[in-house]
Amino acid sequence: MPTVDPGRALGDTLRPGGREDAAAGPDVMRRLILFGCGNFAQMAHHFFAHDSEYEVAAFTVDGEFQESDSFRGLPVVPFEEVVECFDPADHDLFVSVGLREVNRRRAAKVREAEEMGYALASYVGSRAIVSTDFRPRENTWVMETAHLHPGAEIGRNCIIWSRSTIGFNSSLADDCWVAGALVGESVTIGAGTFIGLGATVASFATVGERNVIGAGALILKDTGDEQVFRGAASEASPVPSSRFSGFNG
Repeated sequence: MPTVDPGRALGDTLRPGGREDAAAGPDVMRRLILFGCGNFAQMAHHFFAHDSEYEVAAFTVDGEFQESDSFRGLPVVPFEEVVECFDPADHDLFVSVGLREVNRRRAAKVREAEEMGYALASYVGSRAIVSTDFRPRENTWVMETAHLHPGAEIGRNCIIWSRSTIGFNSSLADDCWVAGALVGESVTIGAGTFIGLGATVASFATVGERNVIGAGALILKDTGDEQVFRGAASEASPVPSSRFSGFNG
């Protein structure tokens, strides 16, 4: 029966492969560096600060894009200098970069951070529904109210947003992003794929690599690589809202 794992929620520092940080001990918070200063970085800061055993120490961005020395009350340092300021022996790093280049930008920064010697943090919200044996891989994010069924396999550097469901025995390859979508049973999702709000992937389908499946799209059969699927947008009624006299209730 899937459940919130009480042994992990709000308790364990998750490091590569979902391993607990034995060196830090149960009462010592590890320090965390967040790559990025955009919307996702703001979201990551909130949840790591309030729903994990990490202490967020700083933000980092590529020097050419740095606009300020501080963000959300914490220092911002150039990524090229981050090792000099925050030793990888004492700090982990999470790459909080969005969908640029269909997840390629985030994947590239994950590799760079590992080459610098950083362990990549992961986050599983205390209100996410996961099996008790689920262990996130490097730079993976499972947000509150996400539901991972038993047997679901999630690759490294995957972002699972609120209200997403990953069905029984389904698998996501590395570098995917699922934003409030429904993925059925025994589905295979290729690397780098994005699945948007309210989209549905039917059970037993295989989705190719680097697909973009838009909000509200419905996938009923296998897809190729680098395909784009748009959901049907609602059309505006010719009747203006001023002609509505009121609504029931």
